[in-house]
Amino acid sequence: MSKYRFLFLFFSLLHSLTLLLSEIKITPVANISLLGGQYFLEGNNDSFAGNADIFFAPVINFSEDSALLPIYQGVYSNTKDVRELIGGGTLTREVLDNSLTLKFTRKFSDTLKGKVKAGYKLEYLAETKDEKLGDGLFDYNRLIGGIEAEQVFGDRTNVRVGYDFYIMSYPNYSSLVSQSADIIDTQTFTEISKNAGEDVLDYSTHELFVEGLRSFNDTTVGKISYDIAYKNFKDQTLVKSDGSFSSKKRNDLVHLLTLGVAKNLKNFTAALYNTVQYYDSNQNSYDANRTQYNQNYYDFIQDNVTPSLTFLLKNNAKLNLWWDIAYRKYINRPSQDEEGNYKTSEISQVTNTTGLSLIIPVYKSVSLKTAANYRDATSNNRYEANYRYNYNTSNYFVGMNWEY
Repeated sequence: MSKYRFLFLFFSLLHSLTLLLSEIKITPVANISLLGGQYFLEGNNDSFAGNADIFFAPVINFSEDSALLPIYQGVYSNTKDVRELIGGGTLTREVLDNSLTLKFTRKFSDTLKGKVKAGYKLEYLAETKDEKLGDGLFDYNRLIGGIEAEQVFGDRTNVRVGYDFYIMSYPNYSSLVSQSADIIDTQTFTEISKNAGEDVLDYSTHELFVEGLRSFNDTTVGKISYDIAYKNFKDQTLVKSDGSFSSKKRNDLVHLLTLGVAKNLKNFTAALYNTVQYYDSNQNSYDANRTQYNQNYYDFIQDNVTPSLTFLLKNNAKLNLWWDIAYRKYINRPSQDEEGNYKTSEISQVTNTTGLSLIIPVYKSVSLKTAANYRDATSNNRYEANYRYNYNTSNYFVGMNWEY
């Protein structure tokens, strides 16, 4: 009897599993871009290079109310760029990103939806030609988890609230810092070389966000969002006025407020967004070369205004034009002249970035894609041995895009 019971249980489970699998629907979504082009810094062009961007997400629908989204994103860039790494603009040459995220969504009612996510990201970043990917000083990995709720109010209002927690780790930083006097700025090198901590860039973050979307009519949508993040540096102590270190640890608080509106017409979309960021850190800086103490060195406020236009052309071709102007004001970071002498004014910077992209369908899901942008940054700070404050860059890329 035990054998028959086992067979009955086995076939019952197999039948239940078959019924469950019959309800599962998998819908793969993919987007791949392969582009080649050139990058220009201060008018000097770099050699022809390529970029690749991959997005893949097989959406697994267990039922009408629940789904799992495994999302893979990969980005490779072999062109120069000025990126903000730790406190200022740094020139980079090659970047490789890989990330995998799992999102589970559950619809509780017609108006309420919940989401849970977990993910991992690994970024390799090379600053010089002879530096290999994987050996970069600023390579990092990020582990993230989060929860989100989405509520619909009436026919025109949608609200999202959520919490994310992530851990940033820079595995190469402590091992390479002793060789980095010519790579990183004097202040950072002085801080780290005297600091008893080893993983001085590693931090964890608690982040809360809320976003509201409002449809004013059939063509106009407004957006407002607020994001606050608390960053805790577990192994970075505070710099004191004499250049020594206290026992207290660094922590940063980041506020981000966004307001925007978009107008969607038949063959035309116009959008305008304004984002204000306030970065508040308790970390200071001590310039040993000039015996200069700079309190709250990383604090700044920044305002970004971003208008954009999107045109739907013949044969489903799409043209996008955008412009971003950003004004940043450091609250306590003094400006310097060309020799590094400190002035009485704080650093301010204006960055203008304009861009365009054109996508022309060629055959089925394959399109021809072209993209270009120009960026110009100007500042009252003239000392650039550590960070880039004044520069202009441009690039163009042409290639193919495939969607599924």
